[in-house]
Amino acid sequence: MQAWLTTTLPFDNFQVDPLQPEASTRRFYRVTADTGSSWMAIHSPPETEKNELFVAMAEIFSRNHVPVPKIHAYEPKRGFLLVQDFGTVEFLHIYNDPDSLGQAIDLALEGLIAVQRTRDPSIEVYTRERLIDELGIFTEWVCGEMLGCAATPLNDIADVLTSEIDSHPKVTVHRDYHSRNLLLHGEHLGIVDFQDALVGSCVYDIASLLYDCYFEHNNKHIDTWIDAYRDKIGGISLPLIEPRSKFVRAMEITAMQRMMKAIGIFCRLWFKQRKGTHLAYAMPVLGRVITIANRNEFTTLANWLEQTVGPRLQQALARLTP
Repeated sequence: MQAWLTTTLPFDNFQVDPLQPEASTRRFYRVTADTGSSWMAIHSPPETEKNELFVAMAEIFSRNHVPVPKIHAYEPKRGFLLVQDFGTVEFLHIYNDPDSLGQAIDLALEGLIAVQRTRDPSIEVYTRERLIDELGIFTEWVCGEMLGCAATPLNDIADVLTSEIDSHPKVTVHRDYHSRNLLLHGEHLGIVDFQDALVGSCVYDIASLLYDCYFEHNNKHIDTWIDAYRDKIGGISLPLIEPRSKFVRAMEITAMQRMMKAIGIFCRLWFKQRKGTHLAYAMPVLGRVITIANRNEFTTLANWLEQTVGPRLQQALARLTP
């Protein structure tokens, strides 16, 4: 990558600093020139990552005024990319500042709407089969690998849960619209990690934003932001589930599916790559799933998660982490 950057950048002197690893096999580096200019260099192994899709979706989103990074250079054989640097200010850090929280969410809602308004025939559909497969990540890596228990209560409601999500009106969804993929550069929003975008549930991204796996927003804030989102899309050509109570149920059920998938991914990262970076989030996210399941009449699932999965998962995680 150093050699490639030397031939790609118009500067002789630059510094390359590695950034914290994330959940994929990609590796990120900040490249800084003596002039003060900076870029993001990415090593994205072609055998494991969807690089062509990343490049294609960057072009599609840019055309539709979604604030994604500009791609300056791409070497497909090695999986090297040089992209616009949106800086280091993740929304995860802004969320801890009550004076900036509301402004950050407002920017995130505007970006979310830009994603939803994107139309392109090449974006694939988020099928119910895919939703079921994602629940299977929880079954395989939490129940199977981590706990060695059956997932009967989850299997019993999988069809109902995924059918409800599949019945929602469809828009383009980012699919990972959370505080680590939203950045503030200057006063502007930057959106990253968008290559898995699909056409799916109109409440998927708002569920990802408000039921973030890395930060727990309080219920009062969530209610306020639901109203803000509904006000923003009320006068434009985007689907809006009515009444509000039905919208909230749709969003929470979608959040359940998404958070269970996330817990499965956190465990899979440990077993496949020995990455324990996300295990600390597993129990808090499970607690949110239990709360939402109880609120939406999935009490059998909630009881199983609370009484069987939760205690065993806590014990298993305690053995894995010092």
